[in-house]
Amino acid sequence: MGRPSAKSEEVRRLLLVRRLRAVTAGNTLATLSAIASIFVLVIAFDEAKLEVPILTWAGVAIGLFCLRAFYFASLDPEIGDSASLRRDYRRVTAAMMASSVVWAVGFVLLALIAQGLEIATLAVVGTAMMVGVLLIHRAAPQAGYVHILMLLGGLLAAAWLAIGIEAAPVAALLLVYGLTLWRAVGRMDAAFEAAVVGDIEREDAAATVAMLLDDYEEQSTDSLWIVDGDARLREVSERFAKVLGLDGEALEGMSLLDLVEPGEERESLSRYLVEQRAFRDLPVTIAVEGERRFWQLSGRPRMDGTMSGIARDVTAARLIEQRVTFMAHYDNLTNLANRYLFNERLRELLGDNRSRGANIALFYLDLDDFKAINDTRGHLVGDRLLREVGERLAGEVRQQDLVARLGGDEFAVLLETRAGDGLLIERAHRFLSVVRAPYEIDGQSYRVSTSVGVARCLEGDCDAEELMRRADLALYAAKNKGRDNLALFEPRLDQEARERRDIEADLREALARDQMRLHFQPIIELDTGQTTGYEALLRWYHPTRGVLGPADFLPVAEDTGLITSIGEWVIRRALEETVGWDGDFRIAINLSTTQVADAKLVAAVSQALRATDFPPERVELEITEHVLMDTSDANRETLLALRELGVRIALDDFGTGYSSLAYLRRFPFNRIKIDRAFVRDVTHDLGSQAIISTITRLAEAMDMETTAEGIEDRAQLDLLRKLGVKEAQGFLICKPMLAETLAQEDPEHGAKIGPPVDKAVIDYRAARKAALKRRGGQAA
Repeated sequence: MGRPSAKSEEVRRLLLVRRLRAVTAGNTLATLSAIASIFVLVIAFDEAKLEVPILTWAGVAIGLFCLRAFYFASLDPEIGDSASLRRDYRRVTAAMMASSVVWAVGFVLLALIAQGLEIATLAVVGTAMMVGVLLIHRAAPQAGYVHILMLLGGLLAAAWLAIGIEAAPVAALLLVYGLTLWRAVGRMDAAFEAAVVGDIEREDAAATVAMLLDDYEEQSTDSLWIVDGDARLREVSERFAKVLGLDGEALEGMSLLDLVEPGEERESLSRYLVEQRAFRDLPVTIAVEGERRFWQLSGRPRMDGTMSGIARDVTAARLIEQRVTFMAHYDNLTNLANRYLFNERLRELLGDNRSRGANIALFYLDLDDFKAINDTRGHLVGDRLLREVGERLAGEVRQQDLVARLGGDEFAVLLETRAGDGLLIERAHRFLSVVRAPYEIDGQSYRVSTSVGVARCLEGDCDAEELMRRADLALYAAKNKGRDNLALFEPRLDQEARERRDIEADLREALARDQMRLHFQPIIELDTGQTTGYEALLRWYHPTRGVLGPADFLPVAEDTGLITSIGEWVIRRALEETVGWDGDFRIAINLSTTQVADAKLVAAVSQALRATDFPPERVELEITEHVLMDTSDANRETLLALRELGVRIALDDFGTGYSSLAYLRRFPFNRIKIDRAFVRDVTHDLGSQAIISTITRLAEAMDMETTAEGIEDRAQLDLLRKLGVKEAQGFLICKPMLAETLAQEDPEHGAKIGPPVDKAVIDYRAARKAALKRRGGQAA
C-alpha cells in the first residue's frame, strides 16, 4: 500500500487529538466516580467472609485508577507528532481496558458472597459503571467496546452466581443495556470522525477563499520592521516608510509605539516588545497625520536583542468588516437599529433579570396605508419618507433608548422608564403627532399617519417574545380603531386574541362538519312592491357559540386564507338551494377582496353555473370598492371575465369610501347599492336625501340600477321611491331566513318568497298595486 495522503494523515492526527482531549477532560469525574463506587462496595460488604480478597481487589482497583488518572493528566494532546499521539492513544486504551477487567473481576468476586442488600448495591454500582462508558470510553471506541463486554460479562456472571436461574429477566435487561451502549459508542465514534473531517474541510475552504480574495484585491501591502531594545525603529525599509506616507529618515529612531493609538492594543504591543516575546497578527490602529489605518503586526525576537517582523495593512478589510457588522445590526435605509439588533437588545433587557421588565416599555408603530404612497408616488419618495419618519422618532427619545425599523413601514421604540401608563400614552400621542406632521420632499408636501401599540411587562411577568406579542396585539387593536390611533395592551386584548385563535381553529372544520348555512333576504321593487331577488347571507351555526354572523368570523377567514374555500362553497350552495324556486328573481352573492384576487374565482363561478344550470343573468355578484383600490388591472380583468360569463356585478356600500365616483368610471357596474348610513336618516335629513337623489340620477345616466339597504320603516320606502331608487331591502321587508323557511308560496304572485315581517310592507304592496292600476287606467 502507498503512503497515506497528507490530508488523510491530518484527519487521523486531529482525530487522535480530539479523542485524547475528551479522555483527559472526563478523567477527573470518571476517576472520582469509580473510587466512590469502590468505597460504596467495600462498606456494603464490610461483614463479608472474603474480607481480605475484597480489600485486596479494592486496593488494586484504586491504585490502578489513581495511576491511570495521573497518567491521563500528564498528557498534552496539543503537542507532539502523529507517532507520539498514536503511542499515547494505545496506552490510554490499554489502561482503560485494564480498568474494565478489574471491574469485571470485582463483580464476580463480590457475587460469590452477596446477599440481600449487598446484591442490590452490587447491581446499582455495576449498572452505573457499565453506563459510565459514556464518560471517557466514548472517546476511545475500542476501549468502550471492551468495557461493555467485560462489565456485561461480569454482571451476567455475578447475577448467575448471586441469584441463579431467577436472574434471567435481569440478564435480558442487561443485554438490552449493553446493545444500546454498544450502538451509542459506535455513533459517537462516527460523530468524532465527521466533526474532524468537517473542521478540516472548513479550514481548507476558508484558506481557499482567503487566497482567492488576496489574489483578486492584489493588496501587497506587507512591509518589514525592526526595533531595538527600546522599541525604536531601526533600518526602516522603503516600503514601510511608503505605507506610512513618511520619510524613512524621519522614522529612524522613532518609537514604534508612538505610531499606535493609545489603548489596549498599544499596551499589548508594549508588553510583547518589553518582554521580547513573539506574537502574530496583533491588531493595532495606526495614526499618521490625522489618518487612521488598521494594521496587523507579527514579530519575533532576534539574537542581537532587537525584534523584527511584518506589518500588514488591513484597513480595507477592517472597513469592510465594520460595514458588514453595521449592516448586520442596522437598517441600510434609515440607519436605525434593525430587527436583529432590536431583538438582541430586547432579550438583553428582559433576559435573566425579569424584574427589570416593569421598567421596559415597547412602542410598536405601523404606518397607515403606506403602500398607497409607494404605488402612487414611487418607491424613491417612499424611501425618503421612511428615512424622515425614522429621524423624527429618533429625535423624540434619549440617547440610551432604541429606535428600530423592523422592516417595511414598521418601527419600534424601546424605552427603559418607570413612567406610568398615563405618561406612556402621552409619549405615544407625541409619536403620532411627529409622524402626522407634513413632509416636504422635492417641493411636494406629503402626509402620513401611524398606528401605535404600547406594551410593557407587569412585575416582570413576561420575556422578550411575550412583550413583543403584547405590543403586536395592542397595535392590532389600534388599527381596528382606524387611522392615527393608539392602544395600550390590556389583558382583554389577550383574551380576544385567544378567542380569535379558537374561532380560527373551529372555522377550519366548519365546512367539513356542515356547520355553515345560507340565509336569504328578499329584495323588492319599489315601484311594484314585488320581490325581484334575494341576497345570500352566510351564517355559522357554531355548536357552542350559537349562530354567528359574517362579522364574527369572516375577518378571521380573510386573514387565514380560508375565505377562498368558504366563498366557493357559498357560490355553489346559493345556486343549488335556489335553482328550483319559481319566479324570475336574481340571487345576490357577496365577494371579498381576497376572492376577487384569486385566479380561480372565474372557474369556480363557471363550474357552479354549469353544475346547477342556473341562468347566469340572474346571478349578481356584489363587491366593495376595496376590490378596486388595487391600481393594477388584475381585479378589473377578473370582473370583466365574470361579466363575460353573463353574471351581473354590483358595487356594495356605495358612498362610504374615498373614491367611489372614480370606481364607477373604472368599471361598468350593473347595480349600485346605497349604504344604510344614508338610508337611516333619509326621512329627516336633507343631506342624505340630496346624496341619494344624486346617486340615483348618476346611476340612471350610467345605465345602472340602484338598491337601498337597511329599510326599517314604511316612510323610507315611499321617500326612496320618490328619490328615484329602484329597489330596497331591509328588516322591514324581511329578515334573512333559511331557504326552507323562506320558500313559501305567495298566493298572489306564485313566487316562493318569505312572508314580510311587518304589515307595512303588505300595505305598501297594496298601495302600489292600486297606484299602478290607476296609472294604467289613466293611460288607457
